[in-house]
Amino acid sequence: MAYIMEKYACFGGASTNFAGSRESLARQGAIGHRGRMSVSLFGHVVRFGFDRVGVVVDPLLIRMLRRHHFPAARLLAAAEASYGDADLFRSGLPPAQARRFDRLLGRKAYQAARDACVASEAATEAWRDIMVSGVAGDPAQAEMERRRAATRRLATATALLTALGRRDLPLVQWGMQPPAEHWPPGAADFSAPDDFMTVDAGPVYREGVLYRQWLYAPAETGLLGDRAWARASWPAEGPVIGACVVGSGVGVEWDIYVRPRSDYDFSATFAGHGIAAIELVSPGHGLRRAVGRYGGESFFEGAPVSVGALLAAQVRESARWIAWARRRFERPVGIFGVSMSSFAAQLALTHAISWPATARPDAGFLLAHSGDLPGVVSGPLARALGIPAAFEAHGWDDAALAPWRSALGPGRAAAVPGARILSVIGRHDAVTPYRDGLAIAELWGLPPENCFRWPHGHFGLPMRLGLDDRPFARFAKVLAGA
Repeated sequence: MAYIMEKYACFGGASTNFAGSRESLARQGAIGHRGRMSVSLFGHVVRFGFDRVGVVVDPLLIRMLRRHHFPAARLLAAAEASYGDADLFRSGLPPAQARRFDRLLGRKAYQAARDACVASEAATEAWRDIMVSGVAGDPAQAEMERRRAATRRLATATALLTALGRRDLPLVQWGMQPPAEHWPPGAADFSAPDDFMTVDAGPVYREGVLYRQWLYAPAETGLLGDRAWARASWPAEGPVIGACVVGSGVGVEWDIYVRPRSDYDFSATFAGHGIAAIELVSPGHGLRRAVGRYGGESFFEGAPVSVGALLAAQVRESARWIAWARRRFERPVGIFGVSMSSFAAQLALTHAISWPATARPDAGFLLAHSGDLPGVVSGPLARALGIPAAFEAHGWDDAALAPWRSALGPGRAAAVPGARILSVIGRHDAVTPYRDGLAIAELWGLPPENCFRWPHGHFGLPMRLGLDDRPFARFAKVLAGA
């Protein structure tokens, strides 16, 4: 289920970029002029039709997330955290699910989930041996085996939900604290790490028309055992005109899904324009997900404190990836963020003015972005998760949230000129409200040619971007001139 959602951009962070992927192949001489023309005509037709129905995408997908994805993911996380103790897993279930668990189907679904969790961890350890420890092996094969095992683990969540039912299931394991004593917004550290040049790299391997290389570095979360990860991808043939650090939306675990084609992702789209992509793994997602949590859960389980802490970590880690990309490619480096990661990108663009020059981004690309945290946590996705109700139960009113709005919002000035920042927002987006994206573009003085406004909501926007890579082409032009 999670893989299917990622494939169709359901968390606002993935891209199935038909135009971009075909252009990537065209750059390698795989298709000719006539093929590109037909793709362009097809793209125009599909875009026209999708623009007519774009407004209905968000309500449908939010309903699917609330009814299927979140309860299924929470069940799988609980099964993982039981470490094979069926009675422990059962004790944490609501009464209705506990009764269904006692049936044969419930027990079998639990055992299948546990077996898949063990197999996924084993495949990940074998992958780490090759990428980090230098054990001999095929990096591309290890990567695919790790992703396949992780995808099979995710698939067992649907079987668990089918066997146990969704009634009364929690969507989030809350760890929210009252606003009296917590990590204060004034303590948010958005500076570049002292050791920002410390980045290690695994072996380079080829995947289709791209070279890939996994990077790892000290994590800025302060969590025991955590490690910062990113994957660098660049064209196997042709020049590299620049690089871009790429962050995805909350819940999008791009690093663990199996994709049917390797060029259906942001890295291939960027590479199609000669840009190397350094795709970071956000804290609490994929390779960095804690046992007993599903991807993205740690971001909002203790909101707004957890939101601030994880965004600060991602911002600081971005300085590492920018500095590495500048050393590796000796070209301008931008920063790209979708939804949740657009907050991190905006904070990086705000605070990088005090960073060392080698860690400072040269350009920015914001997709489905907003600078208003209260607006986001009161939106339809937050309501589906139950965040406003949890806030009310723990005393988080507008006055308590006000300092967080200031701390996690964009500054009045960016570290780069507005002419080097792109904004892509949807007019029907209520998850990251459209009006707030407009306000940032105006605040930072973005020129009209850098602003794309489409008739879509939050989740339809990345799909629309997958059918129209004009923003990528514009960003390539901006980055090349930085």
